[in-house]
Amino acid sequence: MRLPLIVLTGFLFSVCSFALAKAPVAVETIAPLEDLVLESDQQLERLEKLLETEESFTKAKDGDVRQGFGLLACLGQAIAEHTSHADTEIQGPALRDAALKFSKKSTYDEAKATLEEVKVAHSGKATGEHAVEHPWNKLINMHPMMEEMNSRNSALLKVIKRPRGKADEPMHATTWAILALAMHADTHEVKNEADIPKYHEFSDSFRTAAIHLAEAIRKKDKAEAQKWFDTANESCDACHEVFKH
Repeated sequence: MRLPLIVLTGFLFSVCSFALAKAPVAVETIAPLEDLVLESDQQLERLEKLLETEESFTKAKDGDVRQGFGLLACLGQAIAEHTSHADTEIQGPALRDAALKFSKKSTYDEAKATLEEVKVAHSGKATGEHAVEHPWNKLINMHPMMEEMNSRNSALLKVIKRPRGKADEPMHATTWAILALAMHADTHEVKNEADIPKYHEFSDSFRTAAIHLAEAIRKKDKAEAQKWFDTANESCDACHEVFKH
């Protein structure tokens, strides 16, 4: 049976949209919910400090502020898809939608309003409709994503040097892995469609290394952690060499 073209096109668009709206691997295989909640808590505190004054906001708007809201959008989506999402009061889809309201053009007052919406979703009091599905390549732009990844290097090196078993120590590695999901989905830097599998190979290698790094940190295994830290950075360097981000 041949479907009318308009019906077939709509069906294919729906299927493709759904495929794009899910992480390439189950979020719970990447990070425990506790890590996502802890990172969300810390990002909220980070943004509150950055938005204390218009001066502090202006200085950090294109850097830490943009990165913080972008990361919260990713964390919101990760919580939304996590099988244990009901174990936290954070409303993942609402957190994502609130964080996405920040843009490079946002004024100080607009950023403050966005932060208030983020806080409402974070406390579990958001209202309205917020779909669980959302494209991972529409959560954070490539530049702030890369800057946020880079910002974790020094923190991870400190942890690897002297792991103490604290709850927040693996968090930087699992955040790497979550951001790698957005990186996997964002292929706009790949100019030749035939190179997309190679790009995915790099992003998946980075994600896998980040997951193993978090596991090694939990076990306080310094040698294993250093190995996976180096592997993750090697994947980054190789990807940048080929795709020139």
